[in-house]
Amino acid sequence: LHVLFFFLFLGHAVYIHLMEGPLFRLREIEVKGNRKIPQETILSLALIEGMPNLFTIRLKEVTKKLESHPWIDQVRGRKVFPNKIVIEVVERKPIAILQLEELFYIDTQGEIFSRVGERDGYNYPILTGLTRGVFEKEPEKAKLLLTRALELLMVVEREKVPPLEAVSEIHMEKTFGITCFNQAEGLEVNMGWDRYGDKVRRLSLIWADLKKRGWAA
Repeated sequence: LHVLFFFLFLGHAVYIHLMEGPLFRLREIEVKGNRKIPQETILSLALIEGMPNLFTIRLKEVTKKLESHPWIDQVRGRKVFPNKIVIEVVERKPIAILQLEELFYIDTQGEIFSRVGERDGYNYPILTGLTRGVFEKEPEKAKLLLTRALELLMVVEREKVPPLEAVSEIHMEKTFGITCFNQAEGLEVNMGWDRYGDKVRRLSLIWADLKKRGWAA
């Protein structure tokens, strides 16, 4: 019995030492993976104030707060003893800018995740033709058009053949489907609803033939 009390007392003493001693107080937070989001914003969202003990910090709560930021896709936090936390973020990657009543970034999954800021560069293809009204009244049609537009963008990125090495705008229309404009000449190409890979490759052959003949589309 005395031995048991001794170990209980010893365990309590060790616990108090770990919780209150200076060795395990947080002294450094390292942030990795952020490009768009300033480090100050991430630290502010994490809400780790002062120099708390490393054992008392709940990383699940910290990562949950960070994931509320529209530009953050995933967060991984880990403790590096005795006094450091590493926060690794994976930011969302926009594939285009969707024009509704305002401009929004959209990712490869078709998720609209953030407004385009006034100081942001417009270096992404613009998706036009949809409105909030279409999303509300015909959500399935709007989703289909958006899916087709993103599918075409990924085909263009994969194939990288003229004249569609890059696209400046994709217009979505309920009857005719997808129309795109290439970045170099502003050439308008109606792509319809499907088989974009085949169409891009066929267009490239036609484009090369026109060039040989000295003709312009």
